[in-house]
Amino acid sequence: IRGRVPVIHRVRAGDFTEIVDIYQTGDADEWVDATCPVNAHTFALIVEGDSMEPEFHEGMRIVVEPDMTPENGDYVVAGNGESANLKKLVRVGADWYLKPLNDAYQTKLLGDTPIIGVVREAHRKYR
Repeated sequence: IRGRVPVIHRVRAGDFTEIVDIYQTGDADEWVDATCPVNAHTFALIVEGDSMEPEFHEGMRIVVEPDMTPENGDYVVAGNGESANLKKLVRVGADWYLKPLNDAYQTKLLGDTPIIGVVREAHRKYR
């Protein structure tokens, strides 16, 4: 265990969904033990939806690092701060895309959508 990070909200593995950090620094109803290095701004989200299956399933907790520069092939949380989405970041030529792993969903151009953070690890909770 390298640190504990707060679960601040849920992130949609599908369409964009609202993401709001309702906690003050150090407060959270749930915490995730992380095996990766964590920083002061590292947080966790709960996955909803199926666009990132089979890698990420609904209910998984993902540890997100907002201070990390995303690279091609990274799993990222992208959005405008109020809505967010979990996808794989893919570069094709000069363009960047948000790619779902489930073929039932479409790849979308990243465009001006900011990257909120890079997914460092995932945890599945059963009870």
